[in-house]
Amino acid sequence: MARSTIIVDHYTYEGTDAHRTVLLLGEVFGHHLHGASPSPEAQQRAADDLARLFAPLAGSDDPALTPRAAHHLGAGHNGAATGRTSTGVAHGTTSPGVVAGLFLSDGGVPKSAVDSVEIGYRGVLGDRQASRQHHGRPWQALCLWSADVVAAHAAGGHPITFGSAGENVSIRGVEWSSWHPGQRVRLGEVEATLTAYAIPCTKNARWFSDGDYERMSHERPDGSRLYARVDRPGRVGVGDRATLLAP
Repeated sequence: MARSTIIVDHYTYEGTDAHRTVLLLGEVFGHHLHGASPSPEAQQRAADDLARLFAPLAGSDDPALTPRAAHHLGAGHNGAATGRTSTGVAHGTTSPGVVAGLFLSDGGVPKSAVDSVEIGYRGVLGDRQASRQHHGRPWQALCLWSADVVAAHAAGGHPITFGSAGENVSIRGVEWSSWHPGQRVRLGEVEATLTAYAIPCTKNARWFSDGDYERMSHERPDGSRLYARVDRPGRVGVGDRATLLAP
C-alpha cells in the first residue's frame, strides 16, 4: 500500500500531492520547454530543472511512486519536446519589478487583497484552495501573475480585477514574457522557484466578456499565470521588489 505522506526536504507530500505530481511530470516538462528550441541542450536544461524540483519523489521508497516517477522523468526527457518550435520569447533576466498586490482566500476566487502576507513552504499563510484535485501541491505553493497583463485585459473591456484568477502575488513593471518555469525569483524576503504555467479552467470564464478564458493559457502569447515552489519563506508586502535571481 502506498504511504500516506512523503517528506521531501521542507515539504510534506500528502498521498494525493505525490501521485498528482508524478502524473503531471510530463506536462510540467513541456512547460519548461515552452518557447524554447527543441534542441538536445534545451531538453537537458529542462530535465535538469525537473530533477532539481521533483527527483526526490522518483527516489521515494513508496512502491507506487518510484517506477512511475522514473518513467515520467525519463519519457519527458527523451521526447516531450519533439516537434516544438521556438516562439521567439526572450528568456533572459529582467529589471526588478514591484509587488503590486497580494491576495488570499478561504477557498475559491476571487481572492481578497491584503497589504502583506507571511509565506511558508506550503504557500501564503491563511490561503487555501476550495478544491485539491488540481491545486495545492508543494510546487504550486504560490500563484504569480502580471498586474500589467491583468490591466491590459481590463482595458480591453473584460470584467477582470487583480486577484480574480486566484493569483497570490501580482507583479508590476517586468517583462512578463521573460518569466518562465525553471527560474528563481525573490519577492520581498521570499525566494521561490517558478515551476509551471497555471492551466486556466472554466471557473475563469467569467473574467472575460466573451468567456474565452484561454487568454490566460501559456499557449497564447505571454499571458499565463505561473506556479512557484517556496525555497525560502518570509514576509512580502505590497511595494516590495520582485526580481529574477541569477541562475
